[in-house]
Amino acid sequence: MQFPVLEFDREDARHAGDIRAALATLGTPIGPYGALIGGQARARNLTLVTRNVREFERIKNLAVETW
Repeated sequence: MQFPVLEFDREDARHAGDIRAALATLGTPIGPYGALIGGQARARNLTLVTRNVREFERIKNLAVETW
């Protein structure tokens, strides 16, 4: 399988920062890479396919699918 590589842009970064701040405020922080991955997926209205559903299901307005 081949997947396109997406460049990380300013909007992705904004979403990542919002996610990290929101979860830290709730007392359930997410790691920096999780925030970047979730931020890019949410900014682009993508479904995040992961085995680590627990980590990403905490992100509001992010579609997550178990792989």
